[in-house]
Amino acid sequence: MIRKLKKIVKSYNIIIFGILFGISFWFIEAILHTIFFETQFNFFEHILTTSLHELWMRSIACSFIVLFSIFVFLVQRRKSKLNMLVRDIFNGIQDGISILDSELNIVQVNHWMKKMYLPGRPIAGQKCYTIYQNRDNPCPWCPAIKTFESGQMNVEIVPYPSENDIQGWLFISAYPIKDKENNVINVIEHLKDITELKKIEKKYKDAFNRAEFYKDLFAHDINNILQNILTSSELCIHFSNLINSENKLEALLSTIQNQVKRASTLVSNVRKLSKIEETTLPIQKIDLNELLQEVVYSLKNSYPSNEFNLQISNHTNIQFIHANELISDVFENILNNAVKYNDNPIIEITVKISQILRNKKNYIKIEFIDNGMGIEDIRKDMIFERAYMEGESVSGMGLGLSLVKRIIDSYNGDIWVEDRIEEDYTKGSNFVILIPEEKEKKKNEVRMVLY
Repeated sequence: MIRKLKKIVKSYNIIIFGILFGISFWFIEAILHTIFFETQFNFFEHILTTSLHELWMRSIACSFIVLFSIFVFLVQRRKSKLNMLVRDIFNGIQDGISILDSELNIVQVNHWMKKMYLPGRPIAGQKCYTIYQNRDNPCPWCPAIKTFESGQMNVEIVPYPSENDIQGWLFISAYPIKDKENNVINVIEHLKDITELKKIEKKYKDAFNRAEFYKDLFAHDINNILQNILTSSELCIHFSNLINSENKLEALLSTIQNQVKRASTLVSNVRKLSKIEETTLPIQKIDLNELLQEVVYSLKNSYPSNEFNLQISNHTNIQFIHANELISDVFENILNNAVKYNDNPIIEITVKISQILRNKKNYIKIEFIDNGMGIEDIRKDMIFERAYMEGESVSGMGLGLSLVKRIIDSYNGDIWVEDRIEEDYTKGSNFVILIPEEKEKKKNEVRMVLY
């Protein structure tokens, strides 16, 4: 009951004050009138027994006081409702709103900002760059500073929670609040989280670049393949009318067959690249030694006329790697390049398996060391780029290695190429692959296979 009464008094305090003031006025007027004008009546008689004129005057005065208090009450109530509406709108906006002063102190923020940055802790009064960007000085891109200087709205796309720890992106609009002299006294910052939009933008940009890459790739390589087939077929027609040209015809038919295989490999690689970029293949446990033996066996069958000196050296207790079916394409591509770009009578390839610690994370290191023609320093990074095409043979290598790069990236691994002999690329290459180590290992297992 007392609590309810307090609530009523609090809600209607202005009206209650007006009524009490009106009653007080009645008493005060009676006291003053008795003291200065009436000598025959005492104070208490004068309160109740007044003349009609005095009663009319007192009633009008008291009524005016009460009505005025009701008017003030209604105005205050309307203003309070309006403030509550503005506050609800301010806090209900599902974007960030931050009001700053000329010193970049935070004056007020809405609930979105509190939840975003310091939930449960006061933000007002602190520097915006300290709270929003974890900096000790103003941000170089700050749109609020530009708005204070220019008096115009400014926009900027900035990282959050900081430029050193980018987890998303905010689109910030800074609007000026001006006084009567047109001076900017405050700035309202509107922050919108555009992280998802950035991801979508990147997705469609990547899709566009991928389509352009495939278009250029086919325009270049397929045209080259078709031209080789056309030339060989025309020569076949020419030599078919000549005597003793069987060997030349056989060589030309072999060229045509190789070009068809090249086209088939090109289409297969493009499909695999597309598959990697559009879907996520499950990671599983794969027997590394067994896979390498299968790939080497396939390589020797593909090049029966070549002589090999090929070694696989695994001096670790690693048997399994964390990968998927595409890892075989990685090994096949690197080994095929080691044969294709090798003019030596004996092709030497050494596959070394070891373990390294990198950035506090364990990796399996697989090295493919060959005695081929090597790769110049200027091309060592470029060969892994999808858009790198400089000639027929280089284009084929570029596509294959871009596929290799994408596969290794999908494992959160790394790949690069070094010189077999330091600072002499002509002595051969060393392709190095890092794959995050599978936690489950078979201990005390060391295997050495010689070919």
